[in-house]
Order: sequence, then C-alpha cells, then structure tokens
Amino acid sequence: MSRTFYFVEMEKILIPDEGFDTPQQLTLFNQGIDADPRTKLKVVESNFYNGWDRLEGFHEQIDKTPRRMNGNPDYLHVSIVGGNLPFTSYLKKDEKMFLFNTSKSNVLGLQKRLVKFFPDTFIPKKSKVNFPYLLKMLQNATVVSSWFNGINGKVNAVGLFGERVDLDSAFEHYKNIGELSAITLELESEHSSKPFEVMITKFFGVILYTNWELKKDLDFLLELKTL
Repeated sequence: MSRTFYFVEMEKILIPDEGFDTPQQLTLFNQGIDADPRTKLKVVESNFYNGWDRLEGFHEQIDKTPRRMNGNPDYLHVSIVGGNLPFTSYLKKDEKMFLFNTSKSNVLGLQKRLVKFFPDTFIPKKSKVNFPYLLKMLQNATVVSSWFNGINGKVNAVGLFGERVDLDSAFEHYKNIGELSAITLELESEHSSKPFEVMITKFFGVILYTNWELKKDLDFLLELKTL
C-alpha cells in the first residue's frame, strides 16, 4: 500500500486559532449563484509527534464533468467537489515546513488559494527538486525507474525502468532533451529490515511503498528532506 506526501517549505506561516478558511460569496436566492469553492486548514493537535503539529483540512475544486443529480433529469456541467474528502497534514513550525498527505492537485490548489486570501500569513517558497544534486547525494542508491516530460516530439513523456536506469545511456539522452520529473529509488534504511522503494517527484512529492506506521513515515521523511 502506498502513501503520498508533499513537502512545502514556507517563507512565513502564521495559522490563526480558528485556522485558515477561505471566504465564500453569498448565494443569491433564485439567481443560481453558488458559493465559491472553499479551502480550510486547521491545527487539530499541537505537538502530535516529535515537533510535528497535526492539521486537518479540505480543498474544494470546480469540476466540469457533466453529471446528473438523483431525481433531476437535467445534467449539471459544473459542480464543486472535494469538500467531502478531508485530508491530514503536518507542520514542523521550527522549520516552517508542511507535509501534506494528499494529492498534487490539492497541494498546488490549496497553496494558490491560501496565498490569494492570506497573503501576509501564508507565504510558501517556490522551488522544485534538484534531481542532479539528489542523485549525487544518493549515488549508492538504486534508481529503478525515471520519468521525463517536456520532450518535444510525437512523444512528450517517457518512462525508463530497470535495475540502474540512471547508468543507462537512454537516461542521459532524455535528460538532455526533456525534464526529469520523477524517480523511483530502492533504498535501505534502519526503518526497514529489507530494501524498499520510494518515488520522488519534482514538486517535492514522496510516495512510500511500505507498510510502516505513520510515525515511522514522519521520521523517514524528515531524514530524506535533510538531503
């Protein structure tokens, strides 16, 4: 079973006691104007574990997939989704760093909306993983897959799979003509009795293919981040 986390480093983060909760326009009676999509993020347990606060939130998004409501013959061409899918995140205040346990679209959308409505208290850093540096630091690790995008041609994305794909000439070729967007590593750690796989994406996403308990996840992810 895999779990997905996203690191987000902050320039500034000041969460009010009531949490972040984006405002909504009022719904006007009989005018068909719906309330805006909503984003909420609140601390629910301070110092949950080893300096991490635990937060809960949700991020609503506009979905343009046509769908029909039960009992209504007409299709809706725009709807708001996500409010019924809360997620958990963790904040290490002394390092001004979030770990979001949710999807990439939620993480990127949440940041964009909170920056818009709370520009003085929610300021994330904008950065991507430096893969050349990471591979240098993990030169003893086994790279078992890699993904490249931004390739100009009939194929715009390529995946490579093997025992050490980073040592293959194809890896260098696609690195030169595209952008490395994700790698999967086979690692060894004191947290596991046998090798395990971890995927790292360019937006600081980490997918763990382990069955660890949550606190071990947090310990490992913090060690990985120090690289």
